[in-house]
Amino acid sequence: MTEIAIIGGGPGGLTAAIALARRGVRTTVFERDAHPKSMPRFNPDRSYPIDLTGHGLKAVRHIDAVAHFDAAMTPFHGIKNRGRVFDPWPEPGWIGSRGDIMRALMSVVDERHLDMIDFVFDSEVRTVDVRTGEVAGRRFDLVVGADGAGSAVRAAMAEQVDGFTVQTSSVPNYGLLLELDQVGDELDKHYLNGLAFNPAALAAVIIDEDKPDGVRWLCMVGVGEPTTFNSPEDAAAWLRKHCPSLLELVSEQAIAEFSQRECHHLGRRLTCSHLYGGRVVLLGDAAAAFPPIGQGVNAAMESAIVLDKCLSAGPLETAAARYETAWKPEADAVSWIGEQLLFQKPWSGLRPMISFLFGAQAVGRAKSATSSYADAQRVARRLGPIKA
Repeated sequence: MTEIAIIGGGPGGLTAAIALARRGVRTTVFERDAHPKSMPRFNPDRSYPIDLTGHGLKAVRHIDAVAHFDAAMTPFHGIKNRGRVFDPWPEPGWIGSRGDIMRALMSVVDERHLDMIDFVFDSEVRTVDVRTGEVAGRRFDLVVGADGAGSAVRAAMAEQVDGFTVQTSSVPNYGLLLELDQVGDELDKHYLNGLAFNPAALAAVIIDEDKPDGVRWLCMVGVGEPTTFNSPEDAAAWLRKHCPSLLELVSEQAIAEFSQRECHHLGRRLTCSHLYGGRVVLLGDAAAAFPPIGQGVNAAMESAIVLDKCLSAGPLETAAARYETAWKPEADAVSWIGEQLLFQKPWSGLRPMISFLFGAQAVGRAKSATSSYADAQRVARRLGPIKA
């Protein structure tokens, strides 16, 4: 019987485990954190809401989990810009935190696949024998590196696989998280709400059962340089200058918390020369990390089902090569798309609207359930400087 280890129990790793379990393939998932149900739903410093749409929807359908996501997350209907629908989403989709996604996936495991997936929580894998597939003293036929942008599995490949290289770059995109605790009926929870262009301010909900309406509103404020505040008054003055509309949606307490949060660099990009080596394959951010454009989790989950399809298409010995052929062009394309959207640059607000009118908006096309990331990249390149 084939034995597969999955390093990393995030959305990509769990999707891979569920997909394989549906075909009767047993996996062992090593996850450094505790069980998702015992973890907080969100990190108050950087839990930007995630919309799970086209590529993520393909993955959810592949593992037959639409009903589980309907039950665990808020339905997503599209993007609004200052109250007007800018980009409707007519198909099933959801919005929420990474924790919401994890709970939806674990509900699938609990209901159907506990006999096929072994979990080792609170277990940080620091090294892998790429040639033999040894992890934590056990040998596996295949090791799936789904352990994120700081992947230990990728680091092991860099040390042990001849010719394996990693290229990194970055763009000056930074993010601040502001809780909107005075929204009332001003915003629609079924949409990603654009509230400002420069800096970019995008607001959406995550599930919070402690709130009266069951959701918490979070706003990602995208800036072009590291931004810190000396006091709540300093933060309020900055919002008044750059995003005055946000002040109507926040309390003094929310501003005080905003003033103390870390400004995170969101512009790092990473690409690998290969997605496999020895008995190891990489998926999700371990294979290709890129600046956030709403596709990180979507791409990770799709890469998991691409791997599943490649494993089912022929011998295990050649599955990794099939996977690289199928997914590396996609990983490279979505990584490229991620570098096209720059916060707080000239035309940063107008470029997406202009490119949307011409049908060549890279970020918008990347959401499509019918178009590949490579197709979105090809179309976007036609319009050069207005492609974002």
